[in-house]
Amino acid sequence: MTNEDLVGVYRGLGEETVRKDGTAVSGSTRNSQIIYTADGFMGVVSTLAGRRPVPGAESRMDLNGLSALERAETASDVVAYAGRFEVKDGSVHHHIEMALNPSLVGQTRVRRIHLAGDDLTLTTVPDADGSYGRIRWRRVR
Repeated sequence: MTNEDLVGVYRGLGEETVRKDGTAVSGSTRNSQIIYTADGFMGVVSTLAGRRPVPGAESRMDLNGLSALERAETASDVVAYAGRFEVKDGSVHHHIEMALNPSLVGQTRVRRIHLAGDDLTLTTVPDADGSYGRIRWRRVR
């Protein structure tokens, strides 16, 4: 598999945690999109489904007028990062250059790839307990 095989926009279909014994536990319902570009860039945004508007922020494009607590609540349960990507050894490496969580900047997230037509499955490297995360995506045509 090459970078070119992943190029496109994908929408999230669901996520789950798979335990060492193979039991799958469904994750939260999310609205997610991941993008891979032909020139090697990627970006992902994932939010809980059914989020409510922030009171008083409906008419503003930014959240600067909110209190620190209101901004924190707005960002809770949001995953957003972008950077470069490369495919190697059956995995995609997300080299994070910017992120909602500043602790991610400079890190590389490795996800195993399974691509079947327009259906993409990304799985995390198993943790110390042998569990891993699995996110299913479908390419937007």
